[in-house]
Amino acid sequence: MDTVLFSGNTVQDMLFVAIYIAITFAAAKVVPLIFGWLAKTVTSKTKTQFDDIVLEALHKPIFWTVLIWGIDQSLRSLVLPEAVNRISRNVATVTTLMFAAWAMSNLITALRKTYLDPRVEKSENRMDDQLVPIIEKSLKVVVWVFALLIAFDNIGFDIVSLLTGLGIGGLALAMAAKDTLANVFGSVTVFADRPFQVDDVVNIKGFTGTIVELGLRTCRLKTFEGTLVTIPNSVLVGGPIENLSKREARKQVATIGLVYGTSSEALEAAIAASKAILAEHPKVRDDFAVRFNNFGGSALELQLIFWVVPPKEFLDVVNDVNLAIKRKFDAEGWEMAFPTMTIYQAKA
Repeated sequence: MDTVLFSGNTVQDMLFVAIYIAITFAAAKVVPLIFGWLAKTVTSKTKTQFDDIVLEALHKPIFWTVLIWGIDQSLRSLVLPEAVNRISRNVATVTTLMFAAWAMSNLITALRKTYLDPRVEKSENRMDDQLVPIIEKSLKVVVWVFALLIAFDNIGFDIVSLLTGLGIGGLALAMAAKDTLANVFGSVTVFADRPFQVDDVVNIKGFTGTIVELGLRTCRLKTFEGTLVTIPNSVLVGGPIENLSKREARKQVATIGLVYGTSSEALEAAIAASKAILAEHPKVRDDFAVRFNNFGGSALELQLIFWVVPPKEFLDVVNDVNLAIKRKFDAEGWEMAFPTMTIYQAKA
């Protein structure tokens, strides 16, 4: 007669359970392989990638599901208290639902990489780069929430009472998290109105830089000095946004000072030469202006006003214009002025 160890279970029973669990581990390894082989035999005859994506998403969850249910069935061969059996069944049910949610999350990610990412890369709308990850995360949250609710229902919780309690608690939470909700609604407004896109240069609340990321709660802007600024989305809705990238042209206003000894003829020639330099540059708009603007404190001041197209080449164009003017003035002997002060000493 076998020796009874506990609760009516013998050594033989324990050995059988150990064997069942070992077989379960082997099955957990083999079943996904068999499933994959059979599925690939069928999917190889189709032209779509969807079935391959589903197989990849289900591979690991199938392993863990077989393992959990195999262990649960192995334990049922023992004589155990009803409370232990109930816990075992609940654990198997809940983990199966979690693995199903895991599989759905994998499927959502795989579908995004296969179908959406190639379209986003081809799209000229850079806001898609931020919108797609947000949609992916939102869908995953919905999947996990539904999986948790079904799990609670299966282990005996009253879902209606739970949802009612969550509704009351959610109201209190919404009051406490009103700033977070304002930021979320701000992101929705930004996606709807599109005042800017990722990689646009903007000015928000005195910060000027390039938009590098737009999330559900915050927007990240990288300044020209290399600083990363995080701005709550509620600020984007409540204040003005200057999108510098939407400008068709960028304006430059510059002043050139010539010494007071410069003749009127030389002054006119300097104005004409400056106009010619601007007219010859292919990226300077043709509505420029050069004028003798002011009798300055130490110079005869010429004012240059011109627009650069496209704006992103503004600094290079200004550099070209400045160098061309300096070379021309040097060649003609037109002397540029600098602040000076003359002091007369009175005789005693």
